[in-house]
Amino acid sequence: MKHHKLIGACLALGLVAFTALGTTARAQSANSDLYRGITKVEVFANSAMVITGGEPQRYQLAIYRLDALKNVEAAINQRLPKTEAAARAYFQANQAEIKKQITPHVLSAANGIALARHYKIDRLPAIVVDGANVIYGVPDVPQALALVQQHRASAAKR
Repeated sequence: MKHHKLIGACLALGLVAFTALGTTARAQSANSDLYRGITKVEVFANSAMVITGGEPQRYQLAIYRLDALKNVEAAINQRLPKTEAAARAYFQANQAEIKKQITPHVLSAANGIALARHYKIDRLPAIVVDGANVIYGVPDVPQALALVQQHRASAAKR
């Protein structure tokens, strides 16, 4: 009797393991379908928005924080002394370091603003996939990609 229970338990464990492997394989297949044909993803958001997910090793990913210029200005103003003469002296003494720190943020924000205008983005967050599909209101990159793939699949059926 113990032998039958042991065999039953082993069979049940094997069935659970086999089911788990099948589920994992389906998830991996769905994941590869999610990224099929995706080459570039551009995310437009502000600093308060949390953007999640994605596998940037599978496609080119750019995240543009459109309020970055305001944040750079605020950060600079926080460090400046209160009087104008002291602020000028501080800026003169630290100009090279300040430029080095803010240039990447300024360039990214300026590029983001120009691209947002190009894509005619009118609200945030917005995720642009391959320069053609714009998904609004979705801060999760895989969710946006799934919506694009659904759209592509339905367009291919027509």
